[in-house]
Amino acid sequence: MRASGSTRHDTMFQAFVERARARPADEALVLGHVRLDYGRLLTRGLAVAGAIAGLPGPAPSAMARRPRALRRLRLVALVAGNRIEFVEAFLGTVMAGAVVLVVDPKLTAAQGMKLFERLAPDLVIHDPAVAGWVSSPEAGLLAGGFLALTGGMGCPYRLWRDRAMGEPAAMQLPAAVAPDQPFLIATTSGTSSEPKAFIRDHQSWAESFRNSIAEFAVAPGETVLAMGPLVHGLSLYATMEALAAGATAVLLDRFDATRAAAVAAAERADLLVGVPTMFEALARGLDQARARLPGVRAVVSAGAKLPPALAQSLGATLPRAEIHEYYGASELSFVTLARSGRGDPAESVGRAFRGVELRITGPAGEALPAGEVGRIDIRSRMVSAGYVMGGEDGSGFVALDDGWSTVGDLGRMDADGHLYILGRAGGMIITGGLNVYPGEVEAAIAALPGMGEALVFGVPDPYWGEAVAAVLRSGPGEPPVDLIDLRSRLAGRLARHKLPRMLWCVEDWPLGTSGKIARGRVRAAIAAGEAGPPQRLDEGVAGTLPTR
Repeated sequence: MRASGSTRHDTMFQAFVERARARPADEALVLGHVRLDYGRLLTRGLAVAGAIAGLPGPAPSAMARRPRALRRLRLVALVAGNRIEFVEAFLGTVMAGAVVLVVDPKLTAAQGMKLFERLAPDLVIHDPAVAGWVSSPEAGLLAGGFLALTGGMGCPYRLWRDRAMGEPAAMQLPAAVAPDQPFLIATTSGTSSEPKAFIRDHQSWAESFRNSIAEFAVAPGETVLAMGPLVHGLSLYATMEALAAGATAVLLDRFDATRAAAVAAAERADLLVGVPTMFEALARGLDQARARLPGVRAVVSAGAKLPPALAQSLGATLPRAEIHEYYGASELSFVTLARSGRGDPAESVGRAFRGVELRITGPAGEALPAGEVGRIDIRSRMVSAGYVMGGEDGSGFVALDDGWSTVGDLGRMDADGHLYILGRAGGMIITGGLNVYPGEVEAAIAALPGMGEALVFGVPDPYWGEAVAAVLRSGPGEPPVDLIDLRSRLAGRLARHKLPRMLWCVEDWPLGTSGKIARGRVRAAIAAGEAGPPQRLDEGVAGTLPTR
């Protein structure tokens, strides 16, 4: 089938609205036993839009606290797990010309209150079962109003939405929306630091839809299974991308490999979207059950490097699927794409995504030739507008001259334009006076047969200054990886000073909401001694890190 996306749209909801009006009976959204067609999803979204458009404007006290770009816009916070109402409230808010603040329910109370204090939402739509702190008196002082999303006949959110459906203008868009108007505030994953809140305008996602629908060939009538939480950008974007393409978006209330496989089979999923840890669990479960999903034509993986061994497992359990692995950042959108059928080198993250320019720059901002290590800069129309909270120390997203941007990742490009990620500048290890980039070591480990994701960092050492340390996962009941054997296998891939001198093996990773490894929690557990003693060049047995 031919991919849609050739029509130009300036707001992120235009393609969905056009599809819903042209083919209202087509299935739009599936979650468990609940199924919504495009017409009903549009009706609900427009009801929410009308209700939000009728809210009072921001109070002077709220405008005084907010960043300038948000002062006169209505701001609606969504604090909920995967629910149909999440999608309709999200669409309704942006169709009203308002801004959605997506709040991860797993943020601590202090982090959530900090967001409310800084951004002063006019309305908070929340599920009390997943974020109890939202119902606190302290939170009540920081927002204009609250709607509980509890489900059932007496659900305050549903009553509010259904009342708005009876209004005469319920099927009309309440306002014209400019392409450069903000519509989304979300937080970075915070796997290794305090989350930052970034902002996006409509044209950045409208442009992203055009490019990603073409790259992934998402076609009207196809089915996209987004396996992760909507509060994470990967699944939220995949859902909205499907609706923009005229496809059916299928969600899980929570990720479970057995459930994901069953839903993919029952819904005849064409595309699966997730992070490597999800695909690892899915491939393992399918293999143990000796099951296959022959109908899946594409896998879209992001959030971390997909280990080659996992790609092989997916090839066995999803025999028809082409694997699309993209590298990007919450603040940058898509950067590069690797395809299993294109012959991209296993340790690379592919070549520039459609609509993206790439360069590697040195300390003075000079462009570096192929093979040289430097900062990764990108130029595209898909990037965010920067931070509204956090980043004051200059870390993370930085807008450069002439439309270029960076998040500070380091890498190199080969002569064919393939990009290799080496890590963040602040994470570089200096051992014996020589530089080691953790990302390079992690990629080399992941490329070894039978290996998965690795976490590499520097540990203070009285002789070397820093020692290269690695954390690997060996599943329950599996023997830990031997450090000497690991060094031997890496010897042909890495210079000697880059080989790990310390090794911990853990039974499982602590994961963030997105499904990515919670690097900060792993490092904290190591520092607290919870992983036991490491293997060193001259000693012993790996410890284990309890799952938290």
